[in-house]
Amino acid sequence: MKVIAMTTQKGGVSKTTSTINVGAGLVKKGKKVLLIDLDPQGNLTTGLGINKLDLETTIYDLLKKDVMGKSDIKTEDVIINRNGLHVLPANIKLSKVDMELGGMPAREHILKNILMDLYNYDYIIIDCPPSLGLLTYNALTAADEVLVPVQAEPFALEGMNDLLDTTALIKSRLNNNLKISGVFITMVDKRTSLHISIIDELRKWFDNEIYKTMISRNIKIPESNQFGATIFEHAPKSQGAKDYEMIVKEFLERSEK
Repeated sequence: MKVIAMTTQKGGVSKTTSTINVGAGLVKKGKKVLLIDLDPQGNLTTGLGINKLDLETTIYDLLKKDVMGKSDIKTEDVIINRNGLHVLPANIKLSKVDMELGGMPAREHILKNILMDLYNYDYIIIDCPPSLGLLTYNALTAADEVLVPVQAEPFALEGMNDLLDTTALIKSRLNNNLKISGVFITMVDKRTSLHISIIDELRKWFDNEIYKTMISRNIKIPESNQFGATIFEHAPKSQGAKDYEMIVKEFLERSEK
């Protein structure tokens, strides 16, 4: 089993969309996948057609149970099987984690403790919030690798230093095996040469980690989010679906080395 943290410090870069579609693409390849919505906005949950307002239990309840130990909730009872893609959902309750659990001992290891009971997945992908707080620290402590989506716009590179610093801090103090395994560019408009300059800038921080595959700007991708479907369900013949198929192929090639 490999745990991947999908994270970046800037919103609007298709992080959640990529978590959904990379996960769905891996399922298409015969892999057993669990997605974890660790963002209080619950966009991953909604993006898969799950009504977050109707949920009785979420990842928040599991995090709180691990610390408080006052609940008989089982992890398998919270997981939703969504057409073969398994999901640990979230809603606004998750925003209380920093306040309620921030002072607890070993608070950065709460998620890792939960995942220790899950052995039957090939990949667990965590959709992180676009901020550096307790939830992101938990994701990075539990993860084997970090996968970073970057939008092909100048301001998208803001926060990259913070992400690198945070990853290095977690690696030195909480998770010696953590590494940034991949960086891929999203929302590329191939009619411009802007993405070339973005790649050149990224090479200042990364080299071999940069994916060859890029996700083109394609209307079918945000449409799929609106309909609560993966790109493969909504528009399987679209350029967006082809791009994510290639991302998954490159991901597996890198992962299995």
